[in-house]
Amino acid sequence: MDDAISYFAYGAMMSPQVVRRRGIAIVDAEPAVVKDHALVFDIAGIWIVEPAFASIVASPESEVHGVLYRLAPDAMARLDSYEGPEYRTLDVTAIGASRGSVSARTYQTIAPVTGRRPSRRYLRLLCEAARERGLPDAYVDELARHPFTHIPVLSPIAEACLGVAERVVRRSNQRAAQKRNDDAATP
Repeated sequence: MDDAISYFAYGAMMSPQVVRRRGIAIVDAEPAVVKDHALVFDIAGIWIVEPAFASIVASPESEVHGVLYRLAPDAMARLDSYEGPEYRTLDVTAIGASRGSVSARTYQTIAPVTGRRPSRRYLRLLCEAARERGLPDAYVDELARHPFTHIPVLSPIAEACLGVAERVVRRSNQRAAQKRNDDAATP
């Protein structure tokens, strides 16, 4: 696909399950690294239960591992709308395991916060996705050692609520896509 857009994912979008749930069609995917950047958890989430999400910042001599996707333009537009206004797009040089050095889009928070930790659930999601996508063991181990937030009773309830919310959003997106298809088919 000649018009495919390269996208570097370092957070939840590394997960094949999250990609499917969000309805993002990928052309291909491979492990990749972005040099001179660091992974940070500075996107404000839901206080206590999901306090922070991942972003990247410029950081000389650091590197962020993730997944280099190729997406069709409509899939990239869908991802842009899903990620929302708390991000800006950023052009980075990603070094893919197969494709080598390519220019890729990624996201970065526009309103960083400090002093928050990711939830245990979110950190586990990132570690599982990183393993599944073949990222280096040392990087996965580093992620797994990162401090996290977990509140024994509240965190599992919040996780269940997030699952319900994602299903509602997915169904809404599916209905909207069906309506667009129906409208396009109507003369």
